[in-house]
Amino acid sequence: MPELKVLSLGAGVQSSTIFMMSCLGELDRLDAAVFADTGWEPRAVYKWLAWLKDQGKRYGIPVFTVKHGDIKSDALISQVRGLKVNGVRWASMPFFVLGRDDGKRGMIRRQCTYEYKIRPLEKEFRRIAGYKKYARIPIGGIEVWKGISVDESRRATISRVRWISFYYPLIEKGIDRAACLKWFSDRGFPEPPRSACIGCPYHSNKEWLRLRDDHPEEWRDAVEFDRGIRKIGGMRGDCFLHAARVPLDEVKLDKCTRQLSLFSDECAGVCGV
Repeated sequence: MPELKVLSLGAGVQSSTIFMMSCLGELDRLDAAVFADTGWEPRAVYKWLAWLKDQGKRYGIPVFTVKHGDIKSDALISQVRGLKVNGVRWASMPFFVLGRDDGKRGMIRRQCTYEYKIRPLEKEFRRIAGYKKYARIPIGGIEVWKGISVDESRRATISRVRWISFYYPLIEKGIDRAACLKWFSDRGFPEPPRSACIGCPYHSNKEWLRLRDDHPEEWRDAVEFDRGIRKIGGMRGDCFLHAARVPLDEVKLDKCTRQLSLFSDECAGVCGV
């Protein structure tokens, strides 16, 4: 039996459903939930997280927030892959690259998931369980619940850390994303927001359109960031947030082919990993 049952809380639809199901006794009781803040989440997510924390206090399940830097400012300050600038190490985001001389297309390796999500979450799980750094934790001693629904079951993985085991309650119960939304509606709860960094390169065109049309301030933030990453040091090409490899505000979102979407426009707490 695990010593600790903890939810990796992305504050999106699926992980929020798991959290509230546990609060209401429809799932086993969690010991805690942990949200890893990249520093660049949509306002709706922070507002929703506050609501979840209130529910956690009501039902006795604490919600903790951990943060390791600010993904947006770190990317703009560092500008050189893998190097420290002003004490900041940039864990690269998966930007789309267009060669300046040869026009070749590529994509930067994604390191941000581990740096801003997985690593701080694992440290917090260890702290909640009462283990100091480097202290040995029994195999499978911490059970981490993850918000992946049955329609996204391909994203389910096995933990790479021996002392952590993953549990997917929505998959076990055959619950998809639509059923999660219905669960909230049936109980008169507000609807959870989509959860992903404002400027995540894995947004689909649908998500970029939603950001542009419904959240103009966040859209402008993403557009400004996209301009700021164009000439990253050490790169032989220009970097972009969109697969079209043109400035974000020039992408014909209503007409262009569908952009890659890694996790159905949402983050399960570990960016789909």
